[in-house]
Amino acid sequence: MEYHVGTLNHSEKKAKVHAEGFKLVEEALENITQDQYIFQEEFGSWMVEAVPSKPYTLYDVNGPISALSSLINRRKLIHDEIWSKDFFLCSLTSFPNLGEGDYFFSTNEGLYDVKELETHNIYSKSEYILDELTNPHPRFSTMMSSVRDRRGKKVDIRVPLYQDVNTGVGKIDGLKTPGEIHMDSQHFGMGCSCLQITSETQNMEHAKYLHDSYISLGPIFGALSASAPIYKGQLADWDFRWNVIRDSVDSRTDEEKNPESENYMPKSRYSNMNHYLSDHPNFAGDKINDGVKLKINEEWYQKLKDADMSDRLAYHYASLFTHDSLVIFKDRLENDPHSTEHFENLNSTNWNSVRFKPPPSYDSKIGWRVEFRTLDVQITDYENAAYFALINLLTRVINDFEINLSLPISLNDINIARAHQRDAVTEQKFWFRRYIVDINSEYTQNMASLNSWKISCEDFKSGEFTDSDFVEMTLVGILIGSQEIGNVGLITLIKEYMDFNKYSEKDQEYYNTMFDFLVKRATGEIKTGARFMRDIVINHDAYEQDSMVTQEV
Repeated sequence: MEYHVGTLNHSEKKAKVHAEGFKLVEEALENITQDQYIFQEEFGSWMVEAVPSKPYTLYDVNGPISALSSLINRRKLIHDEIWSKDFFLCSLTSFPNLGEGDYFFSTNEGLYDVKELETHNIYSKSEYILDELTNPHPRFSTMMSSVRDRRGKKVDIRVPLYQDVNTGVGKIDGLKTPGEIHMDSQHFGMGCSCLQITSETQNMEHAKYLHDSYISLGPIFGALSASAPIYKGQLADWDFRWNVIRDSVDSRTDEEKNPESENYMPKSRYSNMNHYLSDHPNFAGDKINDGVKLKINEEWYQKLKDADMSDRLAYHYASLFTHDSLVIFKDRLENDPHSTEHFENLNSTNWNSVRFKPPPSYDSKIGWRVEFRTLDVQITDYENAAYFALINLLTRVINDFEINLSLPISLNDINIARAHQRDAVTEQKFWFRRYIVDINSEYTQNMASLNSWKISCEDFKSGEFTDSDFVEMTLVGILIGSQEIGNVGLITLIKEYMDFNKYSEKDQEYYNTMFDFLVKRATGEIKTGARFMRDIVINHDAYEQDSMVTQEV
């Protein structure tokens, strides 16, 4: 969970980020004795990431229940300490006026006197936001500088501007990028807060299977969690943060973005996952892996193959090795064959919608993990806990039931584009597999799990499919099923899973209350965070129907 530290001045009607927010949190922690949570730096100097010191147990029925109290307590722990100093901790996805006007508070008075930002900012060259709002750890400023140096210019982030009665081309960026919100620094992307959920698996094959099962869920749950409608003091025509971060760390040159170039790289290093890793029939083969072909490092692809790595996994890592490292410390230039540091350096700066995470070191007690990355963080702890419960219970279904969530990568790329659209949760349809379980089979037993996830069991079915196996569905239809299509919904399967595993009536009631909340969000009965904030802006007395989100608003 990532948070913003800010300040509210009610007399001046201003909301600002605290330029030394993480430092303020560190000072607050000096007055607190606790070992339940780890508070660590994030990209923005005003941000803090908070994680439990010990992971939840996946199959602990009370795991998601304890997650809610954990979320409440970790926020309260810091908030109670800093509130008396007129500061607050919030879990907005994007801080609304970041980079526009009087947007920050700082104890360094000299920052208020900086006028020529592009000249002043040696790392980002941004004309909107100060480099000093980067966390002081050198890896963040180095990463920002490396992206700009590699691409030969600063980043260029553009978001469609919401068109209201008096919007026109836009009052802030209209002359530069008519009809768009323009941003030019990693702060705008990496300064977004997210809810990311990592699951540890039994072994590498299991990790590949879970990774692949998550891929089609990324855009859909991104739309369901959409909570980012405002950037740089302007109302966007998007609801979801993903592409803002994508463009904020895009290190490709103009040549590498050109489809006609032999050096063409079709996707940013932060992107929707482009291929499946598993050799399971559900995910193997060129037909299901029909996305744009990534440029790969042929030399490393062959080396990995020669070392008996599977085709799919070798392709994945060879595609990562076409990117340059963004941060290398000068005392770590030599490769240590007993360390995974250089590999992790590259693996951790390629941010896909689902991340495949090997053990962090040779002697680590941490195993193979998979990270689900698309969720926008929610305003309240209950909302965040509800999404955590959804991913947690669905992961159990994926592990234990014979469920097929594969989707052609090309259709998944269409879904991620649709997920950004305003009110996508109710207004868009998403491609999904028509039948994710075979209701005429014993689908309550996953055959792969019986064989330690090795792809050699004779009971596996063929991965062949026809185009009619996939259909455009509403999000609510994906969650609870559609009579018209005849599919079984994801939440329907979760409820069957809880019955099958004899969850107590009390536990089922707790989870079903959360799932009912998410279904109501999918129907529009309960607003997404994006629609909730959008309506506040549009209905505010100070809003002039010009798409401008002023300090007062």
